[in-house]
Amino acid sequence: MNGDIIGDVQAMLYGRAFFYKLTHVVFGGKPDTALFETLSCDACKDTLTGLAAFDDAIGSVVRYSEHLDDIAFLERALEKSVSEYNRVVLGLGANHTAFPWESYYTSDKNLLFQVETLAVRDAYREFGYLPEMYMKVADDHLAIECAFMAALAQKSIDAYERDDREEVARLFDGQLRFVTEHLMKWVGRFADDLRTDSPEGLYALLASALESFLVYDEKFLRGQS
Repeated sequence: MNGDIIGDVQAMLYGRAFFYKLTHVVFGGKPDTALFETLSCDACKDTLTGLAAFDDAIGSVVRYSEHLDDIAFLERALEKSVSEYNRVVLGLGANHTAFPWESYYTSDKNLLFQVETLAVRDAYREFGYLPEMYMKVADDHLAIECAFMAALAQKSIDAYERDDREEVARLFDGQLRFVTEHLMKWVGRFADDLRTDSPEGLYALLASALESFLVYDEKFLRGQS
């Protein structure tokens, strides 16, 4: 395997698993004190700082997490994030343009549960995954797509550490296809809408970071195949 594409292979393996898991958690539930404690912990900041070498959009998340050491900032950020979560993630109320579902951005009619959603479901099934609330949630929600990537990223770590090159190649191929055929086709537009809906908020910052990270992750996955 060629480790020259993006730094140290093992560090990237752990960093990408952490980043996809973090994005899943942030977009997957109402923000609370526990989430902000995670965002402000040293392990989180150190991992994000390592990834920030790729792009300043990720650096913006690092700077946000560093500000959380200020109790007053943390309290304001948590209150603001709860409001933003209800508006731009759950879609409650008016005055928002962002919707965290792939099919909203890739279908002709901006509708959920379209053929695009079924394509995402097929990608999950290829690796033996289905959402916990299968048939009750749209499979192409950003949090679920990132949970899938986090799961495969962790499996990649396990296979890499036991030197199962065939399994690593299979997992990298599946992740590369999911990044290029799904996430990269809509996350940029979603991030644009979030920057309009809630500039400088947690969700806009993390979506922008994900948009940038996907470019480097694609290069990494291609470089290791």
